[in-house]
Amino acid sequence: MIKQISEWKFVIYYNFLLNFAPASTLPYKGFTGKGFVEINTTKNLKIKFNITIPQDGEYAIDFRYANGNGPINTDNKCAMRSLVVNNQQIGTVVFLQRGQGKWSNWGFSNALIVKLNKGTYPASVILEPVNANMNIRVNQAMLDEVRIVRLK
Repeated sequence: MIKQISEWKFVIYYNFLLNFAPASTLPYKGFTGKGFVEINTTKNLKIKFNITIPQDGEYAIDFRYANGNGPINTDNKCAMRSLVVNNQQIGTVVFLQRGQGKWSNWGFSNALIVKLNKGTYPASVILEPVNANMNIRVNQAMLDEVRIVRLK
């Protein structure tokens, strides 16, 4: 879905349930669309999707997610994934803890900035060895959607 903000600024949303990965059966609420996707150290290690850019520009890409693995200030249980667009690593996406048991508390990850020309690009979020957090065992989040905002 594309939401026009102004003549040059718009936001593109991609729900993860749409053809990218299987929907989670966990009972969390507050997601958009028909569901969300669980990522952890054994499920959905690589989620591939395509993004369509309607106009040349600089874009911020972030993800709507939930992570109820612990309090916001301790436990080292953030989830991390590498973002790849058009076969180029863009950076690391961090899905911070949003509160112990707060799995229905959705928010946005850090945004990664990338210059893209008009067109369709393959993209993926990947769990790589470099994405290990300090907890090591827990690297989990629920992904709801990708948000792409044209900056200029």
